[in-house]
Amino acid sequence: MTVSPDDPRSAYAQVADDLRRQIASGALTAGQRLDGNAKLAERYGVAAMTVRHALDILRDEGLIVSQQGRGTFIASDPPSVEVEQAATLASELAEIKAALDLINSRLDRLEGHVADLP
Repeated sequence: MTVSPDDPRSAYAQVADDLRRQIASGALTAGQRLDGNAKLAERYGVAAMTVRHALDILRDEGLIVSQQGRGTFIASDPPSVEVEQAATLASELAEIKAALDLINSRLDRLEGHVADLP
C-alpha cells in the first residue's frame, strides 16, 4: 500500500490506519517485529518522519511497543476492543475534519470569485 495524495487523511494517518488494520486482521501478530522506519517509509512512499509519527500514534494506542536497540514490535497484550474502536473513530473523525477543511477552503475560494464578479 502506498499513501494516496487524493486521500483527505494525512500521510501519517494513512500509514497508521493501514498498520492498525494489519494488526486487527492478524496479518501482523503479537510479538512480531516491524520493519525499520526506512523500510516502512520506502514501502509506503513517505518520509521516515511520517512513519515515525504513525508509529507514535500506534504506540500511544498500545498497539506497538519499542525496545531500544531491538526495534518495534506488535504488542503482546493488545488493547481492548473499545480502545481499538475509539482509535478507529478518532481516525474517521480526522478524515471528516480533513474533508471539511477542504470544503471550507473551496468555499472561501468560491466566495472570493463571486465577490470579484461585476
